[in-house]
Amino acid sequence: MVGAVIGSCLLGVLTQQSYMPSPAKTIAQIIAGAFIGSGITRKDVSEMKTVLRPALILIPCLLVVNIVAGLLIYRTGTMDLMTALMCCVPGGISDIPMIAADMGADPSIVVTMQFIRLVLGIGVFPLLIRLVAGEGGEKAGAVQKKSKKSFQIQYVALTFAVAAVCGLIGKVSPMPSGTMGFATLGSIVFACAFPGKAQMPRFLRKCAQLLSGAYVGACIGAEQIRTLMHLGVPVVILVTAYLIVCFGVGTLLWKTGCFGHTEGLLAATPAGASDMALISADLGVNSAKLCVLQVLRLVTVVLVFPSILSFVVHLFA
Repeated sequence: MVGAVIGSCLLGVLTQQSYMPSPAKTIAQIIAGAFIGSGITRKDVSEMKTVLRPALILIPCLLVVNIVAGLLIYRTGTMDLMTALMCCVPGGISDIPMIAADMGADPSIVVTMQFIRLVLGIGVFPLLIRLVAGEGGEKAGAVQKKSKKSFQIQYVALTFAVAAVCGLIGKVSPMPSGTMGFATLGSIVFACAFPGKAQMPRFLRKCAQLLSGAYVGACIGAEQIRTLMHLGVPVVILVTAYLIVCFGVGTLLWKTGCFGHTEGLLAATPAGASDMALISADLGVNSAKLCVLQVLRLVTVVLVFPSILSFVVHLFA
């Protein structure tokens, strides 16, 4: 995914002709949802209720760090308060700049800072997590065994069809991240209703990573790179803030028994829900609870955070 982001970004900067249509993102989200859902068992579903506790720890911590980091960036004098706050929102790179524009922030600065957050989330933090916590232990072995089994093309096609129908319904729904959320939910229902029939081979996950990375990289051009050159101090603040979130809150989730060590750090990593679902599998973690928490985080961030940040602007401006 990181390679796809870099390659697509370089193509755009050098030729100004980097482009990925929005259906590419939709397809990547559907495949990610199908991959997640196909690995869920009835036992996993019974554990879903346990996601409330980690959500009550993670989401308020994200909000506090968002506000504190935004205020610190605002104090540097490089941007207005609303722009500074929106730069630190742990949401989707495609959603947050549009919301920022509606709220009067500078979308070009927001998309640049959101790109940095995304690169941290999909490129840097997973490597650090691997160094600190290792891979997912026994779960990693389970994922590897699953990837070696034979797949039947008719079941793969059927799994994708279920995910695609549900994902497209989610896309037209008012729910943020509806495409992946509905695709995941539909695949989970299919996997539980027909055990052994929900199948998604590993190479399709790689295809989803390539599509997602190419789409993100195509959003970054020479203008965003030039803007980045003047944002040194805000970038340091942003990186520090999300290091604290990832390793501080992630460790808290682990110590309170909400997740294992690797799972806790991944849960607190500030990347997109679909991105983290794909990356967590690479680290040997195939957790339904983790995926549900990531989707819940994104939905809450998009629906609730903007109103709170608007109040903060009125309070401090």
